[in-house]
Amino acid sequence: MEEKLKTIIIILAAGNATRLRPLSERIPKPLIKINGKTIISRIITSFTNSGFNRFIVLVGYKSELVKKEVLRKKGIQVDFVEQTERTGMADGILLCINYINEYHKEINNYFVTAADIIFSKKEILKMYGLIQNRKANIILSLMRSQDKRIGKGHANVKLTMDGFKITDIIEKPSVEQILSEFYSLPLYIFNNKISYYLENIEVSERGEKEFQDAIKEAINNKEFPLGINIIDELISIENIGAYHLTYLKDIIGMNLRFLDRSQTNTNLIIGEGSEIGINCYLVDTVLFENVRLGDNVNLENCIVDKGIILKKGYKAKDCFLTYDKKGNLNKIEF
Repeated sequence: MEEKLKTIIIILAAGNATRLRPLSERIPKPLIKINGKTIISRIITSFTNSGFNRFIVLVGYKSELVKKEVLRKKGIQVDFVEQTERTGMADGILLCINYINEYHKEINNYFVTAADIIFSKKEILKMYGLIQNRKANIILSLMRSQDKRIGKGHANVKLTMDGFKITDIIEKPSVEQILSEFYSLPLYIFNNKISYYLENIEVSERGEKEFQDAIKEAINNKEFPLGINIIDELISIENIGAYHLTYLKDIIGMNLRFLDRSQTNTNLIIGEGSEIGINCYLVDTVLFENVRLGDNVNLENCIVDKGIILKKGYKAKDCFLTYDKKGNLNKIEF
């Protein structure tokens, strides 16, 4: 436990989640509810259940809303660092580390997680155990996929034959560039040595400092990171959303992942205050708070935004239902 007190959790919650529009125009991604609890609340709970209670939250977009939600959590120590410009993940992490080095000099290790993935105590401790036992300086969480489309959104890594040491990494590779079946997730743990690589990377073609470039520099310097597969399931473009929320449709997958099967045998998430009419057919569907469904509504693979009213007999499939700025029902297909 004493060593865990020297580990701080950095949560990257500054992005404006453009791929989740129009929902993200109203609510920042970390505050999207997954089976009744916000993503950032679930992330914090997973780490506190693992024995960690010190957090730095990087904020930017709708920062006051994020801060308010985090401060509701009891029994944790938390500081906020503001990222005022979109300068990339690497710069965001470095802002947090510089703050920690100034105000929390006793810290040995940093867990870094995006605010759009949720892992369990078992998975977190699996990573922490590796950095403790192998004395590695950088640990990357990995997932395995034979679906080459996964490379469009994740960094691909090359591993040594023992399956641990990472010898190369490519951010969002083309099919021809794919190195292996293993891809990096935005959950990392490392020690103070990472600062050197973060400080020395250059701005990418996208105009940002990319975290994967820091990993690449470490590899070039013979500072080989270790990778650990923390998802048992073989990942495809169809199920990745249950683990990494990027697009609107992923909200369904992640909600269903956290559905309590001891309480229900249906694939339906019902938000607080929602009401459902008779003879409704609802499959793989998420209802936000205060939704009203008339009789005989038919929804399949849908997300229904807060306060939406659907009239009797309404039918929809594969879409997000919300109101536009004029108050009209807006159907956004996945």
